[in-house]
Amino acid sequence: MKSSVAQVFDYSPIHIVRGKGSHVWDARGKKYLDFIGGWCVATVGWAHPKMAKAIAAQGKKGLYVPALFHDETQEAFARRLCNMAPGNMGRAIRCTSGSEAVEFAIKCARAATGKPTIVSINDTWHGHTYGAASLGNACNKKMEPCLPGFLKLPLPKTKEQARRVVKDFDALCRTRKDIAAFMSEPIWTNAGCFVPPAEFYPAIEAVCRRHGALIVMDEVATCMGRTGKMFGSEWWGIEPDVICLGKSFTGGYATMAATLVTERVWRLAEGIPVYATFGWLLQDLAAAKANVELIEKGGLVENARSVGERLLQELKPLERLRKVKEVRGMGMIFAIEFKLPMAAVILARCLSRGVLVALADANTVFFSPPLSLSPKEAREGARLIRRACGDHC
Repeated sequence: MKSSVAQVFDYSPIHIVRGKGSHVWDARGKKYLDFIGGWCVATVGWAHPKMAKAIAAQGKKGLYVPALFHDETQEAFARRLCNMAPGNMGRAIRCTSGSEAVEFAIKCARAATGKPTIVSINDTWHGHTYGAASLGNACNKKMEPCLPGFLKLPLPKTKEQARRVVKDFDALCRTRKDIAAFMSEPIWTNAGCFVPPAEFYPAIEAVCRRHGALIVMDEVATCMGRTGKMFGSEWWGIEPDVICLGKSFTGGYATMAATLVTERVWRLAEGIPVYATFGWLLQDLAAAKANVELIEKGGLVENARSVGERLLQELKPLERLRKVKEVRGMGMIFAIEFKLPMAAVILARCLSRGVLVALADANTVFFSPPLSLSPKEAREGARLIRRACGDHC
C-alpha cells in the first residue's frame, strides 16, 4: 500500500466505497461482511434510510447554535441520556469524540474531589489526546513526557487476579490521600475483549465508596447496546459517578460524544471549562437521536445479546485448534487470541474470503459487527472466520 497523505493504518489495502446493512463494497466491487463495524461503532447498519432522512432534514435548515444559547432539542436529548443511563446522572457535557469525553471525565473527577490521581487498568485504550492517552496505553515514548497523576493496575483476566487488583486498589486508597477516581472500561475492548470476573466491579465500587473516590466508566466502546445491554455498566449493577459515551452513540453517522455526570459531581466540579465549539452540532444531534430511537424501537440491544451469543457459540469450537488460545465475546464484541503472533495472517485470510476483521495485537483478532447483524449473517461470518483459521468443517 503506497503512503497515504490522509494517515490511515497500513495493514489493509482495500478501498471501501459504499455500504448497506452489515456489508461494504470496495472500489473493485468486491463485497465484504463488515465484522469490524468501525471498531465498536456500527449499530443500525450502513445506509439506513431513516438515518439518512434525519440528517438530511436537519441539514436543510443549515443552523448552528453555539453553546452560549439554550437549544431545546439538545436539552431534551441530554435529559433522555441521563434518564437512560445507570446511576443517577444529572448532566450531559457535550463532546465531539470519545477522547474528548474521557478528557472531561478526568477534569470532573479531579475538580469534584480536589485530588489529582486517577487509577486505571494497564494495557487498555482510552483515547489519543494527552489525558486520555496517559490514562490508557497510548502515550508512547515518542510522546513523552506523559501526563502525571495516573496510576495503573494490572488487567485482571482471572478471579484470583481480580481479587489482587481490588486488594491493591484498596491499599492505594488507604495509604494515599490523593486518589480521585477509579476509571475503566466495563469490558477491556482494545486490549482484546477481556470481560472482567463477575465480582470485580462491585468490589471496585465498594472500595470507591469506602474511601470517597469516584467510579468512572469509559463506555465509549460499550454504550448503546454493544454488550447486550444499553450500557455495559449495567451487567454488574454498579452506579457510576461519571460515564463517557462515543462510538456507537451515533452509529458512525456523526461526530458526537458525551460525558454524563451525577448532579453531585457536577456541583462540585462546576467551573471547569466545558465549551466545545462543535459539540452536538444539530446535524450530529439529529443522527444521534435517530440512532438511539432505532436501537430502542428496533430491539437492537436484545439482538446484540442473542445473535452475539450465537456467533460466540459458532466460534468457540476454534479453541480445539492447537493454534488458538481463547475465543472471547460479549454482545457484539469479540476476540480470537492465538498462541503465536499470527493474527495478521488470519486477518489477511479473512479479507480474501470477504469478511472484515481487525487486530487487537499481534496475537489477537478483534471484531465488533453492527448491532443489527442477522442470525444468517452471523453464521456466514463465523464460517468464513473458521475457514480463515484453518477449520474447514
